[in-house]
Amino acid sequence: MSFIPFEDVPLFIGVGNASEGEYIFAESASISVDQPLKTARQLDDNILQICSYGNGSTVNHVPSAFQPSSHKLVTLGPIGGPPKPLATSIYKIPKDTKITFPNGKHLYFSDDVFPDGFNYVVSLHAKDQSVSLTEEEAQQGYFEPIFKNVSEGPIVGNLSVNFYVNEGNLPSFFKILDISHASIYPPIDENKLSGYLGNFRFNCAFLNSLSFNLSPNSISQATANFNLYGELVEDSTIANNYFNSNLYQQQSVPHGQNSKILGFSSTGFEYLNSFSYRINVDTDTKYGLPPNDMYLNNSAHSFLVPERIIQKSTTIEMSLSGDKFNPTLIDEGMGGKRAKLSVELHDLNYDEYIDSASASIKNQQNTNGLLHTFHCDGVIRSQSLSVSSGGHLDGSISVYQVLR
Repeated sequence: MSFIPFEDVPLFIGVGNASEGEYIFAESASISVDQPLKTARQLDDNILQICSYGNGSTVNHVPSAFQPSSHKLVTLGPIGGPPKPLATSIYKIPKDTKITFPNGKHLYFSDDVFPDGFNYVVSLHAKDQSVSLTEEEAQQGYFEPIFKNVSEGPIVGNLSVNFYVNEGNLPSFFKILDISHASIYPPIDENKLSGYLGNFRFNCAFLNSLSFNLSPNSISQATANFNLYGELVEDSTIANNYFNSNLYQQQSVPHGQNSKILGFSSTGFEYLNSFSYRINVDTDTKYGLPPNDMYLNNSAHSFLVPERIIQKSTTIEMSLSGDKFNPTLIDEGMGGKRAKLSVELHDLNYDEYIDSASASIKNQQNTNGLLHTFHCDGVIRSQSLSVSSGGHLDGSISVYQVLR
């Protein structure tokens, strides 16, 4: 096993087939996969009953002793028959699996067994001493097999990214959401995403949430979460162009010192000390039924990818914290108080970099460090006041907008 250092693990995300995307300036990233499984078994599927000794030619129980290391065939089922095979909920019974009978008696399976519904006869043996079972004892064997598992839902992965937003990846993330321009209609698209983390490529991902915080004298870091469907494919050539990418060119990172929050005075604040922004995307996954020949063609994996991901709702929530707070904001009737906020993210030490949104226009440069403007036009859903010993009275509000 080899360990790959952080600087050699690129993260790339793009829309569709990832022909247009961005390397993400990430501080950390992780992929996890969850498959909801349930053991497919009945209560007595690991109870072994010996109907008779031999290959099933008779169902009469005639006591017979098991000698150490001597293998003997037994027919399974209740005394007097009919014979009963091992449960097909069992995936495997490994060789030498112990069968415990009353009074401290033990027998062992002589071979690996993969039950298929026709295992009426199995081979058993004793180990350390001779074992003879009464009729009552022979009906109460207990063993621990490996049971089959069945899926109760789709296999879903999760990609979680902590990254620094910049003039490169901000337009990319908002192209994913299709809300970067008010003229776009409908405001939300349902395009899937693709990309890779290190040498592992994914081809079907959807954004769940995007959030970031802003406070004085600090760099703004964002968090994004995605659902992943389908296969993760390893390809050692996938990151060949990583070190030639624009990720290692000038990166303008937003900072709280020059960034602006517009419209907050209408909410009752005079001074702000922190701010947070979050987009949540609520989705509904639609899978199709596989054809009858799916298993014959060994194509079951293709149905791990949903036919469609429907974006049921998309919401924006902006939270502000500061002082000179008006505590009567939401006391204006059942309809709530409306607020319209905008946030301008600015770089701290910009050097007239070319704005990627205007890169097609020659020599047009961004001269004020503006990276992106976020908007939230909604209702004030919550507010709070807090104070602690030696501190000052702070207020906070949360503005909520349903985008779709």
